[in-house]
Amino acid sequence: MRKRIFLCFFLFFFALSHAAADLNGVSMTASVNRTSLTTEDELKLTVTIDGVATDAMPQLPSLPAFNVYASAATKEINNFHAVSTFEYIMLPRFAGKTLIGPVTLHYGNKMYQTQPIEVTVYRPSQAPAPAPAKTPSSAAKTSRRAADKAPAGLPPLERDLYNLAAQNGDKTYFMVATVENAKPYVNQTVTLAVRFYYSRPFVDNAPYTAPAISNLFMEEIGTSDGSQTISGRVYAYMEKRYALSGVAAGNAQVGPASVKYIPTSGRASMLDRMLALRMSEPETASSNPISLDIRSVPVELRPKNFYGAVGSSYQITASADRREVEAGEAVNLTIKVTGEGNLKPTADLKLPSLPGFRVYDVASTSGAVPSNGTLRSYKIFKAVIVPLSSGEYVVPGLFWSYFDPKTKTYRTLRTEPIALRVTPSTKEDAGFDFGANADLGGGFRQLGQDIRYLKASAAAQKPGLLTKIASYGWLLWGALVLLALAGVVALLDKSALAGKRERSKVLQSLKNAKNAEAVSDALSAFILLRYGVHTASLPLRDIVSALKKRSCPANLLDQFQRIWQLLDAARFAPAHLQNQNAQELARQAAALIKEMEKGSRS
Repeated sequence: MRKRIFLCFFLFFFALSHAAADLNGVSMTASVNRTSLTTEDELKLTVTIDGVATDAMPQLPSLPAFNVYASAATKEINNFHAVSTFEYIMLPRFAGKTLIGPVTLHYGNKMYQTQPIEVTVYRPSQAPAPAPAKTPSSAAKTSRRAADKAPAGLPPLERDLYNLAAQNGDKTYFMVATVENAKPYVNQTVTLAVRFYYSRPFVDNAPYTAPAISNLFMEEIGTSDGSQTISGRVYAYMEKRYALSGVAAGNAQVGPASVKYIPTSGRASMLDRMLALRMSEPETASSNPISLDIRSVPVELRPKNFYGAVGSSYQITASADRREVEAGEAVNLTIKVTGEGNLKPTADLKLPSLPGFRVYDVASTSGAVPSNGTLRSYKIFKAVIVPLSSGEYVVPGLFWSYFDPKTKTYRTLRTEPIALRVTPSTKEDAGFDFGANADLGGGFRQLGQDIRYLKASAAAQKPGLLTKIASYGWLLWGALVLLALAGVVALLDKSALAGKRERSKVLQSLKNAKNAEAVSDALSAFILLRYGVHTASLPLRDIVSALKKRSCPANLLDQFQRIWQLLDAARFAPAHLQNQNAQELARQAAALIKEMEKGSRS
């Protein structure tokens, strides 16, 4: 009796546990698109997981009879019901009957598996005759094309690429290209995307040729890859994106991009691939050409401070290298503009007249940094102003305008004013004392004396001790030489000590640098100290030219150019990366300074 009761409890809990496992509501199935094929055909294995949108990948069994060369995964959730589909494209390696074992998945402390599938592979000469198939009607083709249309919710650029690719489903290799806007304004940045699709592998080292352009600027901004199912066939693709901007109003052209490839079955050995690469003629896939209509920005309400920039999210800042100077000393102004657009072809900012200052011409540098599939560009203006007299001055805010294509309006930005305190110059004129102002009468004042009269009685005085010593000429000259040598040694020691202190300050500044601006300032201070080159208002090419004239070694010039360009790019890096970049750039700058110091001692 007790055994029966125990057996009933065991069966009850066993059934309850299995019922709880079934509460997961997860099922997994596997299927193939055909059960008989030749060694030249491809087989598609589809694994469907119903009831969970898991990130876990199903585990394929050992497949000695096949090579898997492409895969794709999709997930759909409708009314909280999730379905994940995994597709694998395989090529058979040899003829005969073979078994695709169970596909497994571990989820929720439970293992799920599919049923095994039997497949027969024939040699091409032994393949059974296919059953006669009806030619698809035009309505069926139209229905199939409609099914391949881009799903709702894709961004316009991805949607156009998807639909262009769907029109090429009968090809094994092909390319498509499109732009997000075919009617941009001059200097407006638009994205060009080029995709190379393939449903079979190809030999490695397929040369890619970028599209030729006319009346356009073009910069590469990123690469990616993915897959797309067209007419039931899985295609992999490689994508390149470019930022385009029109040079002048009128027609612009983007020529075809191309890829030269050598097809392969995917099951060839490395030796076979090498022989195919040497003996086979490559085939070429080319993208469609694109025509653009470049428009001029509106003339109405165009501000006088518009220099040609078109885009959005622009920002402008202005700074001075110091706020307190003496009259006659130079102040370096730096104005930075950043935003999404192409600033390289825009005109330089013009400074207004500044009463009380001598203003020198503006020098500019510009560049671009790819960011999240877009182009974030910058332009830096540097100007030198010299106050002519002492006093309190304010450099007024500078205006800079751009055209926003989204709102079709002009927007004007303004920098913050910069206050300067100018003190009287401490440089004195030894030949004329403007501080003396004795009253000479008649409304005249004595400003100074520049003539010292000789007294005739001085010649009648008796010779002194110095006069007697001077009679010993050799002794006098020897003493003067020793005194001069001592002065030179003292000056050299003092100069070396001062230079060493300044270099120590530079290295300490690098150690404490918190951003790229601080690293750039420290490196500029050393270049001025070591080579006498002032970097504040010079573009990089002029700085390098000046250093080359001052015998800076070529390898150090290359290091300097690389670090200087990284510093320019780091100013516009995302905020959470700036501190990390600054530390690494400071380390590189310190190493460069030490190498330059070694060069100066050698």
